[in-house]
Amino acid sequence: MNNPVSTIFEELVKDVILLDDIMLSIRSDGAIAEVRLEKNTPFRIKEPWATIGDEKGAWHVHVNIQETKEAKFIIESSEDGRKRYSIRFFNSENRLVMRVNFTKMYNAENEVIKESLTRYENLFAKYGKKETIVLQP
Repeated sequence: MNNPVSTIFEELVKDVILLDDIMLSIRSDGAIAEVRLEKNTPFRIKEPWATIGDEKGAWHVHVNIQETKEAKFIIESSEDGRKRYSIRFFNSENRLVMRVNFTKMYNAENEVIKESLTRYENLFAKYGKKETIVLQP
């Protein structure tokens, strides 16, 4: 794998699929698919496509890595006072390609679960604490 773009994308996705409580969201006009990842979900790259999940299994996702230009670490507030944590992948037209949602961030008392927050913060730190990672110019 000598393409630095696929290397960054591959490394980030491999890091994500090692984590617990992750959900992928894929949006198209009129529909949203949400998939809860199991730890160590299968992942492979066969240029220009990355495949997350098992093609022979119940589900899988194909992502065109040549069209995926950047990844953004996002923390946003919701109406219930909680924060939502995600990594979003965008194309050259700044359209959302895929969203990685960190789930189970709060307990029943509406307090952030330290271990869950640490998962997100550690990944953010690994990628230089940059809110935006340019995957390709």
